[in-house]
Amino acid sequence: MDFLMDQGHLYTSAKYESIYVLFKEKYEIKYQELFLICASLGFKRNRDIPFSGHGRELRTNYLNTKQKAAAYSIILSDMEIGRNIESFEDPDFRLKARKKLEAYAEGGMDILVEEVFNIHWDGHKLDSTYKEYEIDVLSYIYEDSVALPF
Repeated sequence: MDFLMDQGHLYTSAKYESIYVLFKEKYEIKYQELFLICASLGFKRNRDIPFSGHGRELRTNYLNTKQKAAAYSIILSDMEIGRNIESFEDPDFRLKARKKLEAYAEGGMDILVEEVFNIHWDGHKLDSTYKEYEIDVLSYIYEDSVALPF
């Protein structure tokens, strides 16, 4: 039943590959950590954007317990493909679930680029001289989590 343990792969998009690399090299934030932050943000904001160009590859069996719990929560709560735990047995569903996580991660990264990185993003890469991206992301996530719905 564990669709994340079947040696599957998750991919970031080629469009945002440079952001994943920058966060890994400058802030030691692993690809899967940033991927799941973005997937969670994309899910919360209901923005899932399928993409075609693969960037970084993440092996699903390397996700830790908390990361898997976050991924499963997203998929189970998804209105389109979630809500049916028995479907996790279906190999086609497993692929669809991984694609959905990728789409949410792409949507979440779009949100970060638009609302957090906007002045530092040139359309291809972030300004490498700016030093506070991780603070900006954490501040944004915190503010978003405590924002009132009205």
